[in-house]
Amino acid sequence: MNREISRIDIARSLSLDKSTISNNVNELLEMGVIVESSEGTSGPQGGRKPVNIKLNKNFGCVLGLEIGPESFTAVAVDLEGEILYSRFEKLLVNGSCFMEKFSEIVDSIASELERKNLSLLGVGVGVSGVVNSNEGIIKYSIPLEITSDYDFYTEVANRFDVPIFIDNDANASVWGELAFHRRKDLKDFIFLLLELRDIDSDSVLRDRVGVGIGLVINGNVHYGHDYSAGEFRSIIRKKDSLGQFSLTEDEQRRMEDSPELMEAFLHELGAHVGLLVNTFNLTHIILGGSFERYDKQAVSIFEEEIRLNWPYPYPYEVDKNIWLSSFGDQAVAYGAAGMVLHKLFSDIEIMENQPGFRAHREGFRVF
Repeated sequence: MNREISRIDIARSLSLDKSTISNNVNELLEMGVIVESSEGTSGPQGGRKPVNIKLNKNFGCVLGLEIGPESFTAVAVDLEGEILYSRFEKLLVNGSCFMEKFSEIVDSIASELERKNLSLLGVGVGVSGVVNSNEGIIKYSIPLEITSDYDFYTEVANRFDVPIFIDNDANASVWGELAFHRRKDLKDFIFLLLELRDIDSDSVLRDRVGVGIGLVINGNVHYGHDYSAGEFRSIIRKKDSLGQFSLTEDEQRRMEDSPELMEAFLHELGAHVGLLVNTFNLTHIILGGSFERYDKQAVSIFEEEIRLNWPYPYPYEVDKNIWLSSFGDQAVAYGAAGMVLHKLFSDIEIMENQPGFRAHREGFRVF
């Protein structure tokens, strides 16, 4: 990714006329989204040096939220992905109180950002379950006890003055890897999000282990025809299994304290990962969430299972292409923020219609 670039280089890379690029660049300069930064180098024939432009990272910030049944994680980043604010808090949330709790969270954080003189440009949300991100509908979420279509855009997002987007938590994590271009060679990869939930005796939710999968094919997040791509259950589940895998409820409770159970679980997951990686010819695996505690063990087991699933010599060292997410426990929230930036910059009309953008043109800040 180029932090600074000239108008002529943009025109060349996009095969567009320089005047078209100049018109769009001038509009963004007027809005304050980008700024002129430095002089480039003259061409072989000499002449006037081009002026480089770059994002104005202080233009505003976007907020990413991961909302689970027992807590939320918030991350606010500038336009270059630098974290300006973060927060984690225990909070009980389910479908019946989702609107109320979400409003409390956003209102509280917006007030904190305003005190820091930060303009909030948009909010991204990642939740566990099947999410139609295009229409803003949570179709199902077992952890949040949502069993039928929940119209997030109508019930929640429309109540705010900034654009709010929602996606499945694993897909949100993928946006963090894509939007901020930490690694330029990421085009076909899988993101595994492991959640080991703390569940007390009063909780309705009994399933402690959850794995979400985000798929990226040719640089695009793959959603499937009904937005359920990445949802799966192990093919070796039994009648007494609980949740996605062959683990029983008792085994789930003991898994973190039992090296044998943890190893068996990782082999079971790794077998499925190997099938997906080899079938779709994916280049990388990125591990997020609770994998941070088991990364070396997971990498070793996943490499073993991937090689077992493949009949030919592997063209590269598999373990070098299995990475721990750069964003740790904040992977979902950080990714949700990246999703917002992608949405905003892919549709300039969304930006222009928001109070935060109009305020910049008029010389003041708002939420």
